[in-house]
Amino acid sequence: MYIGSMSRAVLKIFISSICFAAIQAGAQTPASIDLQDINGGHHKLEDYKGKVVLLNFWATYCVPCAAEMPLLGEMQKRYKDKLVILAASIDDPVDRPKLKPFLVKHKAGNLTLMVGPTLDTLSDLHLGSLPDTMFFDSDGKLVAKSVGALKRPELEHRLSEMIGPPVIKAPQSEPKKSSKPATAH
Repeated sequence: MYIGSMSRAVLKIFISSICFAAIQAGAQTPASIDLQDINGGHHKLEDYKGKVVLLNFWATYCVPCAAEMPLLGEMQKRYKDKLVILAASIDDPVDRPKLKPFLVKHKAGNLTLMVGPTLDTLSDLHLGSLPDTMFFDSDGKLVAKSVGALKRPELEHRLSEMIGPPVIKAPQSEPKKSSKPATAH
């Protein structure tokens, strides 16, 4: 009796593990994401090996996405050829003419614009609400995910850890001038 029930339990575990593996095999991995440039050319993350890649999922209707775009544009400029920021829009194909103007308007026209991902892609990658960002090292290995809008201190820290110091340093603020007139003694 005990052996028979134990065999059924082992069989259930075996069948469950096969089902789980089959489900996982159907899920998208970051390397399998079909990214397309605005002209329809296909790209894979492995195309960018040798550089740190920040894959940012966004949409034109997403207010937090618009708010973080200037920061992404600035980081692309600061890290130049050491970093590639892929701005992967999940907007509907009919909205593609709006994408490049959106990036330019939000000071992120220097990002590499990609299309193709959908909300299902985000779900398959275990991401949530927009914007979402994935960080890949220069070997193409996923090292971190960020759900929600990126914050400057965290982004600067992560990029400096992954890449080193930026090519272009952040602008230094000038000392504040006193509004009081100088007096002679």
